[in-house]
Amino acid sequence: MNNKEITLNAEIARLCGTNAAVVASKLWETQASPNAAFYINGYPWVKASYKRITVYLPFLTVHMVRTAVKKLLKEGVIKVGVYNKSKFDHTHSYAFTSYGKDLMRS
Repeated sequence: MNNKEITLNAEIARLCGTNAAVVASKLWETQASPNAAFYINGYPWVKASYKRITVYLPFLTVHMVRTAVKKLLKEGVIKVGVYNKSKFDHTHSYAFTSYGKDLMRS
């Protein structure tokens, strides 16, 4: 996906809003890339800060991304972890739950 084409999942948009659906689609696309994802306990995880997500989705602010991620977490679409080599790096990593995978595939 280039920055000119944005996709979203209608069911996630209904549950969490359009911003959350766009963020979820970007995370879904990124986790499919073998260079971007890493695996822990069978789940592909994507490391991304809110600010980095806004680089790929420039029409969203950091606050909008933070709110979208919180909604996705609240609805059980994604889960969050901190898997960094440096104890000073607090960047979150995201993976889709089984429920989130089902929503993204529908």
